Amino acid sequence: MAKLRGAFSSVGDRVQERPVATIALAVLLIFVSVGGAAQITSVTGNEAFVADNPTYDAYSESFDHGSVAVLVRGDVTEPSTVRAIDRLDRRMSETQNVYAVTSPADQVRAEYGRIPNSERKIESVLGSPDYAIVSITTDTGLSQQEERPIYDRAVDVKQWADFPAGVSVTVTGSAAFSAQMSAVIQQSTSQLLGLAVGLMVVALFFLFRGVRLRLLPIVAVFVGVIYTFGAIGYAGIPNSTLTSAVFPILIGLGIDYSVQFHERYEEELERHPPRDALPIALGGIGPPVLIAMLAAALGFAATWVSTTSPATIWFAQTSILGVMLTYAAGILVLLSVLTVYVRWRYDGEFEAADDADEPESAEDRLASVGTVGRLLGRSSRTLAGHPKTVLVLALVLAGAGFQVGSSLDTMTDTNEFIPQDLPAYVDLQQFQSVTGGGSSTSYPVLVTGTDLRDPEVLRWMVQFEDVATDAPLIQGVDSPATLVKQHNDGEIPETEAGVNRVLADVPEKTREQYYNDGRAHVTISTAQDMSTGQVITFLGNAESAIEHSNPPPGVTAEVTGTAAISTPSIVSQINSRNVTTALGVLFVLLLLLAYYRDPVKAVAPLVPMAFVLGWQNIYMYELGIKVSPLGASLGAMTVGIGAEYTIIVMERYYEEKARESVNKLDAVQIAAARVGKAISVSGMTTVFGFSALILSPFPILSSFGYLTVGVIFLTLLASLATLPPTLVLLDGVAERVHDYRASRSRPA
Repeated sequence: MAKLRGAFSSVGDRVQERPVATIALAVLLIFVSVGGAAQITSVTGNEAFVADNPTYDAYSESFDHGSVAVLVRGDVTEPSTVRAIDRLDRRMSETQNVYAVTSPADQVRAEYGRIPNSERKIESVLGSPDYAIVSITTDTGLSQQEERPIYDRAVDVKQWADFPAGVSVTVTGSAAFSAQMSAVIQQSTSQLLGLAVGLMVVALFFLFRGVRLRLLPIVAVFVGVIYTFGAIGYAGIPNSTLTSAVFPILIGLGIDYSVQFHERYEEELERHPPRDALPIALGGIGPPVLIAMLAAALGFAATWVSTTSPATIWFAQTSILGVMLTYAAGILVLLSVLTVYVRWRYDGEFEAADDADEPESAEDRLASVGTVGRLLGRSSRTLAGHPKTVLVLALVLAGAGFQVGSSLDTMTDTNEFIPQDLPAYVDLQQFQSVTGGGSSTSYPVLVTGTDLRDPEVLRWMVQFEDVATDAPLIQGVDSPATLVKQHNDGEIPETEAGVNRVLADVPEKTREQYYNDGRAHVTISTAQDMSTGQVITFLGNAESAIEHSNPPPGVTAEVTGTAAISTPSIVSQINSRNVTTALGVLFVLLLLLAYYRDPVKAVAPLVPMAFVLGWQNIYMYELGIKVSPLGASLGAMTVGIGAEYTIIVMERYYEEKARESVNKLDAVQIAAARVGKAISVSGMTTVFGFSALILSPFPILSSFGYLTVGVIFLTLLASLATLPPTLVLLDGVAERVHDYRASRSRPA
């Protein structure tokens, strides 16, 4: 510990000796970060929750065609409308990465060789529909970034095709949804970032009074956020719905670090000249804030290792990079700028303070803390004077919270995560309403093995269809056996050669929907608009049907697709939230044990966090906040983030207790008075930063904002109300154990 303090004092020496060079380094890193930020990509929808999966990768490579649908409503059999559809069809067919385009114009051209001028002739082919659909199918294996130009092209071609007045044309589909979601995520990220910064400015202006350059922490943390953008760009971490929540969080946490540096530097300037104040301040506050930062990083790491959901992993990775870089920015930017400012503005005014290291009494230490500091100190002393009563009450409330936790509602449907007024989502809902479709109406099954055209394999597919359609929620099965029977008078040929002859007469693009790259594709039709629970039940039914239909030796079949993978992943993540929290507690405990090598100092900061884990369930229950994939990680985050406040209070307690003629209650009072205001200011500014999430257009982020704001209040309360009694109680136990061991070691 002493070595770490010495290392930070040395860093303080370097910064105060070369502040301009340090600022220049910080600016250079900004330019480097801009290059990384330009490389950031976005991943949206279910794909953000689909982990690496060999079966899904194989299915995507062979059969997973993206789609753009153009819905045309109005007088769709009028010749000018069909010609516009034909122009759109032909132009999109020439577009790169478009696999096929089908439209009513194809049928009319097949019948007449052209688009006739007679609406009667067109109606004789198409009938009198209320709408027409142009289906644009993309190549397999395309990323969302590769699909988006196809959507952009369709929007442009829609205008170019010159549909007649009165005809409504809507471009929708997976690529349209992905493109608009990506734009909304980027817009939301920048808006949340700007809102968080604005709220921080207000918070610092009104709460962080009596210090020089009180808005400087926001500059430092903003630089740290720029560093984070650069880091995730270079690391290849995509932006997603969940990742966009990181930046208000980072602003809140980064402000904590910078405010702690700033406040301690100001405190040391009261007693030391600037050349000594910075090394002393950084040597004193640097290590506990470092441990607090690492604790926060480990809280996010617990989320990382306990989930397979890519979006949550990206969230955790971005958060870990962010807390480290905002911490570094606090030293590089805030302390160096403060040093330059103090030298310029107050040069020579501190020299008289060189002899200010005289021993001070407890009264002296409390003389300059101000009204708020004195109130916090007295309150903490009072609570610490009745440790058993305070801790039993806190424990009872936490126990009630843990009981309530099992009855909290959950948010597992990815459609609930997104803005309900997103144009692409509204268009998709409208498309499904007009065409009679629902969401997630089909799930693919990938069949692999040898001789998949063998009649025995096709007969198994027929058997699978019979078994599956008897199960609840399964409405039908479309398989290569279905295709072969359609083209062979309802019969399966006796030989594989016979199967090949039948398939040879099937159009290539139709055949590739069932057989491609040595694999086969089966589609299961389901009930429309299934709930999350129904999806889980359906997947179990489908897997049971595969097993009970007894696939031939060497043939495997597995339900796949984004919905089939993402839904169980989200449910599993929420159900395992207690495991994630336990990992967070374990990681932080091991960190504190490694740093302090003292069980009391390792356990004490975590006791208030254990209370908060229970209290937050009561808060969620009373406000009706659902547990989301993001909220499932909050337990581990709470331990990591809240440990900052408790560690700083505890460090100051032991620092004061080591002084001459200061007892435990004096140490509690001085610690709460001296750092209570700082952590209250940093906590409130963190609340302001997190509260930006409440205004997010994404329901999952807005809900998380309400949750985090409440939890930060609870961690502040626990740090100032339950940590002092915990320290007094555990410290007393440790002293009695020490005295007992000492008495046993004395000779009789």
